[in-house]
Amino acid sequence: MTHGLRQQLLASTLLLGAATFAAPALAQTSSDAPAAEASEEAIVVTGSRIARPDLDSVVPVAVVGAAELQRDAAVNVQDVLQELPQVGVGQSRTNTNFLTSGNGVATVNLRNLGSSRTLVLVNGRRYVAGLAGTSAVDLNNIPTDFIERVEVVTGGASAVYGSEAIAGVVNFIMKDKFDGIQARAQYGITEKGDSAKYMAAITAGTSFGADDRGSFIGHFSYDKDEGLLSRKRSISAEDCFYDICGPGAYSSFSPQGRFELLDAGYTKIVDGKPTWVPPQAQKGFQGGSLFSFDPDNNLIAGGGAGYNRNAVRRISTPLERYLAAGMFNYELTDSVKAFAEVTYSKVKSSSQIEPLALQTNDIYSGDGQDGRLVGISIDNPFVPQAVRDAVAAYNAGALADANPDTNPITQLGFRRRQNEVFDRSNNNSRDTWRVAAGLKGTVAQDWNWEASYVYGRLRDFTLSEDIDNNRYRNALDAIRLADGSIVCRSAAAQAEGCVPINIFGFGTASPEASAYVQAVVPKSEEIINEQQVFSLGLSNSHLFALPAGDVGIAVGAEYRKEKSIDDLDILTNTGGNSGNMIPDTFGKFDVWEVYGEVNVPVLRDTFVNYLGLTGAARYSDYSQPQVGGVFSWNAGVELEPFKGLRFRGVYAQANRAPNISEFASAPSETFAGVNDPCDGVTAASNGTYDAACRAIPQVAAAIAANGAFEYTLADLQGINGFVGGNPDLKEETAKTLTIGAVITPQQVRGLSLTVDYFDIKVEDAIDTVGRNLSIQQCLLTGLDTFCGNVLRDANTGFVKTVNDQLINVADMRTKGIDVGLRYSRPLGLFGDDRLDLSGNYSYLISFKTQANPIAPVRDFADTVYYPEHKATVRAAYLKDELTFSWQVNYLSGGTADIDLIDDVDAAPLNHVGGRFYHDAQIRYDIGEKKNYSFYLGVDNVFDTKPPFLPGTPFNLSPTGTETAADVYDPFGRRFYAGVQVRF
Repeated sequence: MTHGLRQQLLASTLLLGAATFAAPALAQTSSDAPAAEASEEAIVVTGSRIARPDLDSVVPVAVVGAAELQRDAAVNVQDVLQELPQVGVGQSRTNTNFLTSGNGVATVNLRNLGSSRTLVLVNGRRYVAGLAGTSAVDLNNIPTDFIERVEVVTGGASAVYGSEAIAGVVNFIMKDKFDGIQARAQYGITEKGDSAKYMAAITAGTSFGADDRGSFIGHFSYDKDEGLLSRKRSISAEDCFYDICGPGAYSSFSPQGRFELLDAGYTKIVDGKPTWVPPQAQKGFQGGSLFSFDPDNNLIAGGGAGYNRNAVRRISTPLERYLAAGMFNYELTDSVKAFAEVTYSKVKSSSQIEPLALQTNDIYSGDGQDGRLVGISIDNPFVPQAVRDAVAAYNAGALADANPDTNPITQLGFRRRQNEVFDRSNNNSRDTWRVAAGLKGTVAQDWNWEASYVYGRLRDFTLSEDIDNNRYRNALDAIRLADGSIVCRSAAAQAEGCVPINIFGFGTASPEASAYVQAVVPKSEEIINEQQVFSLGLSNSHLFALPAGDVGIAVGAEYRKEKSIDDLDILTNTGGNSGNMIPDTFGKFDVWEVYGEVNVPVLRDTFVNYLGLTGAARYSDYSQPQVGGVFSWNAGVELEPFKGLRFRGVYAQANRAPNISEFASAPSETFAGVNDPCDGVTAASNGTYDAACRAIPQVAAAIAANGAFEYTLADLQGINGFVGGNPDLKEETAKTLTIGAVITPQQVRGLSLTVDYFDIKVEDAIDTVGRNLSIQQCLLTGLDTFCGNVLRDANTGFVKTVNDQLINVADMRTKGIDVGLRYSRPLGLFGDDRLDLSGNYSYLISFKTQANPIAPVRDFADTVYYPEHKATVRAAYLKDELTFSWQVNYLSGGTADIDLIDDVDAAPLNHVGGRFYHDAQIRYDIGEKKNYSFYLGVDNVFDTKPPFLPGTPFNLSPTGTETAADVYDPFGRRFYAGVQVRF
């Protein structure tokens, strides 16, 4: 690389030391360059608002430049950022198929502390969130070809940028000046001929006005990712249970249905069972067991065939994007410039999920004591005659039996896949607008100022199908008329068009009945996020002079207003469809902030080359009264004992205010099963919780009267709870420490090495306790943290309600070491050729979490989602018009799931070996200004396979993938080709 080009990149804050490095995001630090080669133009680096005449930064800054994006042939910028060792797993195309409104969303998750603790900026300003009520930005809205570079700061940056910056900041710097037209087209496909990706983009810009005082640059891009079906890969073609894949692991919710016998009290018949012999099975049928149908709809005893859900699931969701952006700048005077940024994105995605698994409890409620049905009536004309005859014989015996526990069979319970009715797939459409406009300039020579306004709006609309519970009950309650026709029993239901539904067998539900039981108003969710930010900032790099240099300062004020609406359809609101009741969410807040930052040089060219101090502080006043005023600050030191070696360190106290989803979402009802440890306790039992149970007066009274405290099935099924937000949440706090060194030896030009230690501790993290844990720990500790969630009946002592609101209850702490190495030098083997080497490596010392004050501290380091070692290295060879690059990404092995360490059956699968992924690209540029570029590439050159991690027992596996598809490559070897033209 020439010296002039190197200087240009430095002045553009690519921060890559003495070369442009070929690996994505491999510029680990902003201070890799020798001071003698740094540009004297003052620049602003992410992590500070003070412009400095050199490229030193007190915090590590990783950078992805435009060249790196090209060498990765990036279509979606998330794919590039995901290779950074500092970046954990966010939402992506490979782990959101089972989400509703969020399928296909792409977020960035620094240090694995969560996307809500990572602040995303565009040109140093906030971007509207891509998920309801959160601060998480959807990276699908960022046009890759319009990016000049990406700067990533890790560690607590709340003092400089505000809330959400606990884990760090990702700042997308977009192109703002371009003359001419540039177009790019690219196509990629896997070795197996699937998961195709298309992309086309055009960028055009020009200068205008007297003396070219104005400039405009516009961009439009279109890309489409066709996604990947689970059945297209052998690892995920079938449902798996541990190491068993195939029919033995299929879902018991089969398309032909499975049925059980019930008495009027919704109790399975287990005593005095009827016996009948279906012709095909020739085996006894026992009440309380299941009967089903074979593929030819012959009645059989037992469960029958299951259902392979992976046959219709997806590994990755398809995505289609239209993105447009424009940048406008105009110099109003020599000292005042107007600017405007406009971006629009249209993102379409869809999930594909198997048809609904419906069972009796989803349709019917109650215990049968009030006369209401709790299952399908035994006189339903669709019930097979063999079953009706056996039940009639059994009931005749039950009536003659003197045993009061022998109850007649009146109804049938069922579980059945709703293949004819609807699946749970959905289609999603997101429209995102963002406008940033303002004025900036200089005053009194040394003062730089900027006043800006940002408005962002997301509309996210998801459309899917569902059933109407009331209509489904009507359709199941059928009778046969004298003329032999079958109709719905209810005259009112008949009047609204009720069509009886036959669920006894495969394909038996008619199209008319299937249409009737569907919700008249489609299942839908509309999300509106709005953001407004007013900012005013002043900075001066030469406030006054000290013997060691000029003191720099930055001060400013911001006002931010956020609003989010999550509007669901009426049946979802009322619990009238296949799910529990979920209310709408509406929330808003605003915050006033003031901040200040200072850079003080202490010593220069004395017994040390340089010693300086930095500091920043921010005060934020939130409209949420439980948060109110919060204060963040940081302090740093830089020491350069001699040229070529620099030490740096920063300590920060950061914060994150609860987002709208956390403090404003209305609790939604759940009847998910919980277990009361007091169930079955007697006067003599000595279990962990038994003494605490007997201390409850109602429990003690029940034991005295009945010998034991026992729930009925109806009691257990009646326990509800409300899970959701909490208006009393306060802010999370974090303490972060970063200490490191930058080595740029004068003897080895083009070499830079950075080593940084990080320690981030998050306190009062927002999380839930867990409903079962609340019951257990309330008994053992009596703490309100747990007992406040549990409501027992004042008369019986039975648990009636267990809530699980979000609270400030958890702690997290992560520690590790980052290393960045890069080296560039001319080879002289074939004239003017050059080799660029670059690499980033992270060693995770620990990642500890504590779910609540009495929970054990768990260390997730050296597990699949928290690899102990993560590295990415690239070598690029450049010779005239030719560039060849080879990148290697490494993930260390480790434990798949620490919760399964003692599971003997899971042990053979619970240790995962390390993985190497190799990517190669060859690029040929024609013309002095690279007017024509052609490139070919192969990702995952050696077709490295992902580890087998079945969804059962490894709940970490995204459903339908049977591996950690968001960590490892589930696609296999991929090829792509592209062309870029500039004129």
